[in-house]
Amino acid sequence: PVPLLVAGVLVLDRYEPEPRRLLLFTFFWGATAAAFVALILNTVGVLVLRQLTDNATADFISASIGAPVVEECATGAVILVLLRTRRHELDGPIDGIVYAALVALGFAMTENILYYSSAAGQGSTALIGTFVVRGVFSPFLHPMFTAATGIGLGYAAIARNRPARILAPIAGLLVAMLLHGIWNAAAEEHHVILVYLTIMLPVFIGVLVVAAVERRRIKRLLARVLPMYAGSGWLGPADLPMLASIAQRRRARRFVRARGGKLPAQAMRDYQAAATELALLHDRGERQQLDAATFTARQQELLRALAAARNGFTPYLTPRLSR
Repeated sequence: PVPLLVAGVLVLDRYEPEPRRLLLFTFFWGATAAAFVALILNTVGVLVLRQLTDNATADFISASIGAPVVEECATGAVILVLLRTRRHELDGPIDGIVYAALVALGFAMTENILYYSSAAGQGSTALIGTFVVRGVFSPFLHPMFTAATGIGLGYAAIARNRPARILAPIAGLLVAMLLHGIWNAAAEEHHVILVYLTIMLPVFIGVLVVAAVERRRIKRLLARVLPMYAGSGWLGPADLPMLASIAQRRRARRFVRARGGKLPAQAMRDYQAAATELALLHDRGERQQLDAATFTARQQELLRALAAARNGFTPYLTPRLSR
């Protein structure tokens, strides 16, 4: 159910939706580059291990140690690339979770195709068993594993000091490998249900808690930063409560869509996104992650985007909403 899982992931990032081109890039990185690298290295690894020990032991070591290391490095690499090259698009743990989940879903899609194809050749029992483990119990597990790396890189993006920027991604990657290894070992030893209920489900809830805490942080940031732009006329005073509330943002988009169609609704969406980016820009500035020239250039770019977007939907507002 990849489309459903993707939709569920994107719900987490409603304050500041990520660019579609980057989401597609991360998904297809997972489905192609990461999957190809993992296939080659995992195959080579198990063949080498089988020369050193018996097949059963080699398969267990490969599944519980080799595959987690290879696969989490292959999927996590793209998030690191985004942090280095698209720094303004990675604003915290939620962004890290979203990109991590997308690359992992792409990887899992390709991996599942390979597993189902292999199981189909072994008969219906093997195919059903594979589907139960991979399609019923574990659709969200690959995204959850890699989300640990994403959270680490997301915290690195907002960390004030250099040690935290280095240690957070390393810790996240190690947690991703550990969780992945525990799950694979459980599958090899037929302890899937026990590990699922006692470890994986609580960790999944923990990831959701991290996302909820980060969303509250962004909401407080919007409430603190945006009033200064309302005072100078860039934002309407009535817009402030709307911009701080996901529900009110959604109602505002529906309102202008009902009166003007898709273009004004997209303008409202762009307005909301630019306002959020503006607040996050101030956050990075306060954390001394930007020099003054970079801050000012980006600020002016976002203010121009705000003005252009506002012009796109203002004609469709009633006097009551535009006061």
